[in-house]
Amino acid sequence: MEKKKIGTGKSQPTHSNNHNALEVMKPFLHFGVKAISVIGAALVTIVRNIPKPEADKPKNKKDGRIIKI
Repeated sequence: MEKKKIGTGKSQPTHSNNHNALEVMKPFLHFGVKAISVIGAALVTIVRNIPKPEADKPKNKKDGRIIKI
């Protein structure tokens, strides 16, 4: 049976500090831009579907008087 010694190997760094801020934040920026565009498209669709007050009035509405002959 082999015996293994714990902690004898060289430890390797798990995190390197050679990244600049743009490389680290790039996925978050992409997500933010896509989320804002989806929210904006939804708001534009909602505003377009709201009926305008002028749309309720008939355009060719005559005077409400009834003339009997």
